[in-house]
Amino acid sequence: SCAVSTTMAKNKKLLQSEKCNGCGICVTVCPTNTKLSKAEDFDIDTAKLAIHVSNGTAVIDYEACIACGMCSRNCPVGSLTVVPL
Repeated sequence: SCAVSTTMAKNKKLLQSEKCNGCGICVTVCPTNTKLSKAEDFDIDTAKLAIHVSNGTAVIDYEACIACGMCSRNCPVGSLTVVPL
């Protein structure tokens, strides 16, 4: 198994707004998720994804998220924002 060692940026954080429509683009453009999906033992149901869609809205895992901003730049409704802490 290939463990991904990424840590949340200490000086910024990803925030989610009410605008999310659950399209899932964020899930597919997330570099942390992409790294995880390349593992031989990858299982979408058990993987610790940085962002995933649940009940029609994006859910951020702050332990896995590195606050790179890729999802916010690709969000069609502007629901995700990286903010300084």
